[in-house]
Order: sequence, then C-alpha cells, then structure tokens
Amino acid sequence: MKVSGFTFIRNGTTMGYPFVPAIRSILPLCDEMIVNIPRSTDDTLAKVKEIGDPKILIIESEWDESLRINGLALSHHTNLALEQCTGDWCVYVQGDEVLHENTLPSMRIAMSRELDNPQVQGLLVDYTHFYGSYQTWACSFGWYRREVRVVRRDPNIRSRGDAQGFRTVTNEKLRVKISGGQYHHYGHALPPQLARVKLRNLSKLWHDDNSVEKICDRPEVFYEDDQKVKPFTGTHPQVMQELVSAAGWTYRSRNPFIRFRKKVFWNDLAYHLKNLTGIEIGVHKNYRLLR
Repeated sequence: MKVSGFTFIRNGTTMGYPFVPAIRSILPLCDEMIVNIPRSTDDTLAKVKEIGDPKILIIESEWDESLRINGLALSHHTNLALEQCTGDWCVYVQGDEVLHENTLPSMRIAMSRELDNPQVQGLLVDYTHFYGSYQTWACSFGWYRREVRVVRRDPNIRSRGDAQGFRTVTNEKLRVKISGGQYHHYGHALPPQLARVKLRNLSKLWHDDNSVEKICDRPEVFYEDDQKVKPFTGTHPQVMQELVSAAGWTYRSRNPFIRFRKKVFWNDLAYHLKNLTGIEIGVHKNYRLLR
C-alpha cells in the first residue's frame, strides 16, 4: 500500500496558519507529500522547504486574483496537488488542520483494511474545531463533526467548492467509512489580529471589495462573544505544542442558551434537541457513510 499526502498553502505565514505542523502531522502516514504553493508574498515556500523531509514534493502554481466565485480557487489548487499523487490512498490536510499522532495507527489500519474494497471511496476523520483560543472548542451545531480527508486515487474523485470536502466529478457524495483519525482545526483560534487578516484574505475569494470591507468590520476583539464553546481538556498534537505554549491570548464566551441571530438560531435549536433527546437534525454530512 502506498500513501500520498497532499495540501496547498498560500501566504500561510501572513494568515497565521500552522501549516508546518499540519504538514508534519501527516508525514508519518505518507510515502510522499505533495505541497502546492501558489505564488505567495511571504516566506511560505521557504518554511516548507525548511521542513527538509525527502518525502515532500513542492509544486508552484500561479494565483488568479480574479477568481472570486464561491471559493473555487481553493478546490482548484487542492486538485492541482491531488493530481500529482501516486499512492493508492491520498490523505488531505488543510493548512489550519493538524492530525493528532494518537490516531495515526487507526488511520493506517483503516486504509489497509479497505484497500481492496472498491466500494469504499474515502475515509472520514473526526474534528475538534477550536474557537477563539487553543483552549476552547466549538460545541454548537453548524460545525462539521466529520469530513472526508482520505480519498482513493481516482480521476473521478475531486475536491469540490471551497475545498471543504470531496465528491465525484458528477457531484455525487463519496461512499466512505470511518478512519479513526482525529483532526484539530485551528483556523478559528488564531490571534485576533491574524484572524482579521485571514478573514480579509479568504473573503476575497467569495466577494467583491466593497462586500469584503463590510464583512471585516468587526470589533477589535474580533471573535464573537456568544459562541457556544467548552474548555478543551484533551491534548494537542505534539507538533503543535510550541505554538500552544507560546499563545498569549484567551477567549471567553457568554454562551447564551439560544442566540437570536438568523444564521445560528436553528443550529442552536438543533443543538438543544440533540442534548435533550439524542436526535440529530441538520448535521452536515457531505458523504454517504457505509456500515
């Protein structure tokens, strides 16, 4: 069994992404690691080279500033990396995601077990989404709890939309099983000043300049004060320990029972329904789970 890792990252240092830990976290799984670095204006390329692992193959690509349609630049550059993979399985990690080393064995076992089962097109990983800090995680609905991060090398499987997940070229959901892998998502736990830079840069992939300015008009503290979060009591991946130890910011939330904001109101109702009855509704599932 041959395993390829793949990712893309542009201006990762500017946006505060832990892209070096992200890459390092999946290297133990992989026989090769494809890193697509679109034209950047910071030291992203140099930092990836500094990792110094012979498994890493860097490809450089152009960046189209005019591509402001539904975040399609993200899936486009993800697919440029995917196309260079030569493994039986391809493991994807985004620049703000880190695989926990405790779950590496489970992922390898799952890939080996399903290698000769063509019905399985991909594997899911579980997520912990951090919000506001490295010590608080988002527990409300509206955050995906699982997503496809391992796909079979197949020209009919591609990253779609804003690169959150994968589907077939005819937009069918993939048939998947659970891998046992655990990803920590740090994209919403950046220092507030870097979180603002990230928001501005990513918003440009969906909106025109006037809309971007409205979106980025946020309080100085940046993070919303009513996110439903819980204290994080687990362990961070080893490759994140230095960043976590150096973190100098915290986050506190009012955690209201129900937030009367249009975009989260129904998520809050679903959250309390799950807590009271165990019934889940409206949970994001960009895949078809095989039992």
